[in-house]
Amino acid sequence: MPKYASKDIAELAHQLQLSPTHKRLSQIKGIESLLAIIEPQRSYPYDLVCFSITQYRNRRELKKPAIEGEKLFGDLVNLAEQITRKTTIGVGDLNEPYRTYEELASDLQVSTKTIRRWRRRGLMGFRVNGDDGVGRLVYLKSTIDRFVEQNKNLVERGAAFKQLTDKEKDAIVESARQLLGHRRMKMHVIARKIAAQTGRAVETIRYTLRRYDQANPERALFAEGGVPAAPAAHRQIWEAFQGGDSLETISVGFEMTSAEVKRVIREMSIRCMKAEPVAYVHNELFDLPDADALILDIPRPAADSKPPKVAIPKDLPAYLRSLYETPLMNADQEVDAFRRYNYLKYKAAAMVKALDVCGITQSQLDEVARLATAYESIRQEIVKANLRLVVSIAKRHVGWSPRFFEIISDGNMSLLRAIEKFDYARGFKFSTYASWAIMKNFARTIPEQHYHGNRFVTGQDELLDSTADHRDAETSSMDKKALVDALREGMEGLNEREKEIVTSHFGLFGAEESSTLEDLGKRFGVTKERVRQIERRAISKIKSALSPAVADLLSD
Repeated sequence: MPKYASKDIAELAHQLQLSPTHKRLSQIKGIESLLAIIEPQRSYPYDLVCFSITQYRNRRELKKPAIEGEKLFGDLVNLAEQITRKTTIGVGDLNEPYRTYEELASDLQVSTKTIRRWRRRGLMGFRVNGDDGVGRLVYLKSTIDRFVEQNKNLVERGAAFKQLTDKEKDAIVESARQLLGHRRMKMHVIARKIAAQTGRAVETIRYTLRRYDQANPERALFAEGGVPAAPAAHRQIWEAFQGGDSLETISVGFEMTSAEVKRVIREMSIRCMKAEPVAYVHNELFDLPDADALILDIPRPAADSKPPKVAIPKDLPAYLRSLYETPLMNADQEVDAFRRYNYLKYKAAAMVKALDVCGITQSQLDEVARLATAYESIRQEIVKANLRLVVSIAKRHVGWSPRFFEIISDGNMSLLRAIEKFDYARGFKFSTYASWAIMKNFARTIPEQHYHGNRFVTGQDELLDSTADHRDAETSSMDKKALVDALREGMEGLNEREKEIVTSHFGLFGAEESSTLEDLGKRFGVTKERVRQIERRAISKIKSALSPAVADLLSD
């Protein structure tokens, strides 16, 4: 089934397949007459197209959109082939000479692939049954003459085409590589530039570049969608930036200007975002043109004037008791929060999808970051308002145990997953959905934990005693000053940001108090997760610089 650019032509094709067989030749003639007069830059009413093919004019006014001439060319060619595909038109029914696919390619001195490409330009063929009973695609002489007359330059270029030599292919690839080195451009832009330089067809250049990328995936010039592939140098710059290196350090190391480094970082940032698109629960409200006014611009619902009093269990630790200080969301607040949360993620995902990796600006990247900050803030509101739900379910269905806080942590992860999947539009309360998700997770994980605990309980005391003896032996062989000196030595390989994060988080070397990852994130202007990544990288560097005995002691 051919694909049509116009839905109306697709519908007409279905109708014509039901028409009498003896009318097919006249319909073909009607299509041919249209192809002789339409121009790519103009649009044509559907009524004219339908009347030219069928000689039937609908008395009712049809409110159908005009069809662009450029799209109409390909649709009419597809139409001619489709309405004759299952007919019994024989070559004896034709009143003029015709040429087969291969004969026409030979006559015009082009390849059969070029003939297929010219069908989109209006070279119409249709299927007939030969004297041997085999169906084949043929082209009438009048159709061929009309196409050659309308496309003289195209036919002449096709006849003058010669197969590319290996040297010419290498030159095309090298030209594309040099152009990408000066400016990041998509494949179709590069192909047009090289085609203008070499006199080759744009499609020939694109085909050559695609074949090269398929044969050399590690050195590919373009990625999926025709966007430039990320070269090794760009990936190295991104890794350095993710590792905490400053723009100045990266500029010196890679002999690039700060502006060039920033451009690379922007490009790699959006590549990472496109590789892991933001997931959201869609709602038809998001697609409305005034969605911002309906969702973001309205005031947030007020909390209940007299929230119900909650009895805090007396046996809860102070940390868990503090969870009950955050009031629960009422129904209006809950719907508003989830609607805003998913709509902001929807906007961020749509913006990332539309962004061009070759021309990303800092303002566009800042807007994506602003949206991410906004929906993350709402997510935290939802989390804080529902953390007590995890504690309540754990206490009621699991009870107190030595692993209670581990169970709470596992339940919190279920809560986070439930937030990502909850559809507020279904009318359920989030607590109902989240409770089901948390209990389902507990039902799966708690029995497994009990199994492992019971299985290894007999050797637990011996294992702890053995570990304690080993720790005492290691500590006795190394005084505290030597350990501190070794740690300082291991930290010499860190940059300033890594040193400050490790020192502040663990309260090393006389620090007044340790800082949380969230505090450090605010200090350096990054997220808490980013601080954790930098800390892990720093600890790995320290361990690699220390002796195995000291590294094992620090791991303990």
